[in-house]
Amino acid sequence: MVFDHGIDLCNIDDLPRSMLHNWALYNSDSRLISLELLPMKPCAEIDVTIFGSGVMTADDGSGYNFDGESTHSSSSGSRISEIDGIPVYLSAIKEWMIEFGSSMVFISIRTDMAWYRLGKPSKQYESWYKPVLKTARLAISIIALLKDQSRVARLSFMDVIKKVSDFDKDHPAYVSSNPSVVERYVVVHGQIILQQFLEYPDQNIKKCAFVIGLTKKMEERHHTKWLVKKKKLLQRNESNLNPRGAMAPVISKRKAMQATTTRLINRIWGEYYSNYSPDELNEGINCEVKEEDEVEEQEEKEDDDALDENLVVPEKIQTPCSAPKRTKSCSSNKETKWDGESFGKKATGEALYKRAIVQGDAITVGEAVLVQVDESNDLPAISFVEYMFERLDGSKMFHGRMMQRSCQTVLGNAGNEREIYLINECMDFELEDVKQIITVDIRSMPWGHQHRKTNANEDKVDRARAEERKKKGLPIEYYCRSLYWPDRGAFFTLPFGSMGLGSGFCESCKIKDADGDNESFKMNASMTSFMYRGTEYLTCDYVYVSPSFFSAERDGEIFKGGRNVGLKAYVICQLTEISAPKRPKQDDASSIHVKVRRFFRPEDISVEKACSSDIREIYYSEEMHTVPVDMIEGKCEVRRKQDLPQDVPAIFEHVFFCEYLYDPSKGSVKQLPSHIKLQYSSGKLNDDAMSRKKKGKGKEGENDLEEGKLKEASQEKHLATLDIFAGCGGLSEGLKQSGASVTKWAIEYEEAAGDAFKLNHPESTVFVNNCSVILRAVMQKRGDVDDCISTPEATELAASLSQEEINNLPLPGEVDFINGGPPCQGFSGMNRFNQSTWSKVQCEMILAFLSFADYYRPKFFLLENVRNFVSFNQGQTFRLTLASLLDMGYQVRFGILEAGAYGVPQSRKRAFIWAASPEEVLPEWPEPMHVFAAPELKVTLSGNSQFAAVRSTTRGAPFRSLTVRDTIADLPPVGNGASKMSLEYKGEPISWFQKKIRGNMEVLNDHIAKEMNELNLIRCQRIPKRPGADWRDLPDEKVKLSTGQMVDLIPWCLPNTAKRHNQWKGLFGRLDWEGNFPTSITDPQPMGKVGMCFHPEQDRIVTVRECARSQGFPDSYQFSGTVLHRHRQIGNAVPPPLAYALGRKLKEAIESKREVDGADHKNLSSSPAIENRI
Repeated sequence: MVFDHGIDLCNIDDLPRSMLHNWALYNSDSRLISLELLPMKPCAEIDVTIFGSGVMTADDGSGYNFDGESTHSSSSGSRISEIDGIPVYLSAIKEWMIEFGSSMVFISIRTDMAWYRLGKPSKQYESWYKPVLKTARLAISIIALLKDQSRVARLSFMDVIKKVSDFDKDHPAYVSSNPSVVERYVVVHGQIILQQFLEYPDQNIKKCAFVIGLTKKMEERHHTKWLVKKKKLLQRNESNLNPRGAMAPVISKRKAMQATTTRLINRIWGEYYSNYSPDELNEGINCEVKEEDEVEEQEEKEDDDALDENLVVPEKIQTPCSAPKRTKSCSSNKETKWDGESFGKKATGEALYKRAIVQGDAITVGEAVLVQVDESNDLPAISFVEYMFERLDGSKMFHGRMMQRSCQTVLGNAGNEREIYLINECMDFELEDVKQIITVDIRSMPWGHQHRKTNANEDKVDRARAEERKKKGLPIEYYCRSLYWPDRGAFFTLPFGSMGLGSGFCESCKIKDADGDNESFKMNASMTSFMYRGTEYLTCDYVYVSPSFFSAERDGEIFKGGRNVGLKAYVICQLTEISAPKRPKQDDASSIHVKVRRFFRPEDISVEKACSSDIREIYYSEEMHTVPVDMIEGKCEVRRKQDLPQDVPAIFEHVFFCEYLYDPSKGSVKQLPSHIKLQYSSGKLNDDAMSRKKKGKGKEGENDLEEGKLKEASQEKHLATLDIFAGCGGLSEGLKQSGASVTKWAIEYEEAAGDAFKLNHPESTVFVNNCSVILRAVMQKRGDVDDCISTPEATELAASLSQEEINNLPLPGEVDFINGGPPCQGFSGMNRFNQSTWSKVQCEMILAFLSFADYYRPKFFLLENVRNFVSFNQGQTFRLTLASLLDMGYQVRFGILEAGAYGVPQSRKRAFIWAASPEEVLPEWPEPMHVFAAPELKVTLSGNSQFAAVRSTTRGAPFRSLTVRDTIADLPPVGNGASKMSLEYKGEPISWFQKKIRGNMEVLNDHIAKEMNELNLIRCQRIPKRPGADWRDLPDEKVKLSTGQMVDLIPWCLPNTAKRHNQWKGLFGRLDWEGNFPTSITDPQPMGKVGMCFHPEQDRIVTVRECARSQGFPDSYQFSGTVLHRHRQIGNAVPPPLAYALGRKLKEAIESKREVDGADHKNLSSSPAIENRI
């Protein structure tokens, strides 16, 4: 199955751009064909398909001199045969365009995959290309002619024709001296001429008499066949039918192969797409990507690096929710009465009952009913009866916990119409308000891979029964198996033990009360402490104070990579006194003030001090302040330096140290005097796991595990992990560092990346193969081929695996944890080659990935992908992924994280989906620890509700952001194209990050750089060495190349298209020492999507090791293959510090489960192995 008919993620201007040399165009019969037969803009009906082929190179931005040899490129002085590029065979060409200036012209063609700027054609195609160039020159000459007129309107169409016929024979646009011949030529080639007029910025020329006359002449000659129309979606579904494509040299071993799936995954996705037409899919979902962050709006419009993600589930998709049909309807002519005696009382003294007769129908505690909560809502609400009671005034009531249909959740129309979800909303209803009684199964099926087939068979019977009831017009029988908690972006196992007890207890009420306590402020009677946001504060405690209290916001130009300049970490203070008015408002934190001693950070002193100091160091001062309590952001600790862990990969402890005193008036730093006795935080680090839950603003808290325990954890406690789409192993590396898991098996298709994984994880068995082949082989090994849907090719390749490989394949029951990131080319805005055959297959790899989870049923599952994953394919892929995991029985959590907030010196937003078995604790999201200029990455669920996995750290965090200086300032200088694999460091590490990332390495590896061509090197050398410098700082002049050619220093295409692309900010840009790296990509180049790739001081592109450091890879980490291979491995990887943060929360979830199991095995009622019908 290929599901890409709705893909239309990008503006065509955002497609990758390359050069094409030695090219030719031809039809499906391999006959040469003129480019003019294709429209210059996309249109709906074309009766000709044009293909092309040539040698592809990087686009250096040069234009073409059309006053000289018509087909000679000004950017290339070498012969075509000497061009070092990649032979390519293009899919169907969709449109083409001409751009021109005073002395330059270039022609570009577009396929669904990319733009190609045309260089010199092949010798056999030159005669086909000359008329196109000649017409371009003619159009430019006519425009120049019109511009010279004082009044453009004076020249009619025939006046222009006459002037063109007067051109000298040496004129580059000469056609003929005969006006009729000129007229015929202009009309025949009118498409080219009109399009150039249409895109010319002068309105007078656009609407001149010549244009009107030419249009009329073309209509008379029926040259208006190709009108610009709205593109059909199906145009982008065409495969590459290039007749010469099969002749292409085999550069990669990649073969297009449909994903191998289990029957469950095939059914869920297949039924969804068979039930909705492409139009319905697109109309039913409206996923928007909005940019709400002001800083980044000023900085740039980065599609993939600066957007606030909003996955919108509009009201339109809620219509498939079926209204109940004939159920037990409560008639209105009978009274409401209790059935049986009261069996107890609420705390308020109100009598409790188990059963009631409502207008002739019996309702029992634990059943579900329909009630009309809002008259404006077409669908009556579903309520689960928790308990019944009688008010003191005699009113007969029930307390109901609300339930939602699938279409009312983030699942939208990807959910089952019969499935409903318990939510944490509840209210009291009068029994008379009950409209109907409905049937709901509260389900809990046996968990584990060994129960898959039994559960699948029961599910098949259940679906068949439901379908039969539907055909007969019988009422829907619902089922419920999960608690939906939109405020936490998660689906949890139902709280079976506390549902429908009838005792007056409601779990939802308990949660509301707890949330209210956490948000409230309470002062104790002695005025020596207070509770604020769930945390108790005492005098002498160390606290975080919002930086906004101490300083105003800094203004200044924001440029790509410099977004964090000016952002401040929390200010650390020590409470010395609590002062309050005589009658403080118990719920008003702003009316209570505390006296605090301020501590300074190195970055408060100077940039140099910040870089050379430990990021956890603070300085004592005599500065005292009075601060309102509502400026307090949480608690922290100050310890002796020797008590701090020294070898943590990233910081997640709220612990600092102090050894010096700072005098802000003098700007001096000196040893802490002996008479100053700091009151250090008491206790040891390993005693603070529970207190961590009270740190910071996070409602759900942070339970930071003690590092020593992580190291002492035995191999038996590590989750046996299978990493799929493993790449070079960034995700596995971070999870391993956290102590949560050990990757025993990995699957990676690219050989170079697989080799890199082996180098860094020698303990793992690595399968360098297609995951569809591996899944088929595993299911075949265990005798489950009847549950496997795969292609004959996958079956054949699975059978060809060696016996050793087959023996090493893990079996269900051996894998505790599956993680990975399905290929992102179909989802990421960074890589727009998302329509090729291979990319289509990669988009399907999510099916294989989910099938691994279905077949193995591990305890935990983690999906990582680019941020656009949640909006790709109008959100259908994201929702179907959630629906698939829920159908397997998993608890599920989703969210988007910014890696920069977790100790990575770059902006990198990533989407994650956690899944945990119903017997495990679902991991929480890690608390962001570093300030970073990024918005809250929200997912809009339904209606007006939104969810952000974590808070934005723009207004403060425990630590400052890491900078380019922190990251690479200690590395030795190298030149353009540096290729020496091993070097000496030639200096000690300076910053905390450098010391951590270098470790015990004595030799620097992979400090190698891509080589720029001569023109781009000259441009790099002319880019000023200052923050924010890019192509706009180049002088407007020509330079002489070694070939003797004169070329423009400014890439000609940039100023001519700058308005449409936010001035192309960052292209040919230098990194800022005090800023961050932009998103790491797979192929850094100055004209690329992320063009800021020049070293701050050296004239070269950033090296492989510098990119690796920007991702948080330690210097000991090895990569494999060519320079391009290594950059690709780094650009595709999950930053290890982010993976480490996720691993810590996974470890915490595992430990909390063990504590519960060890304390009381009798409390495992949350996973009964029975099915209850209510």
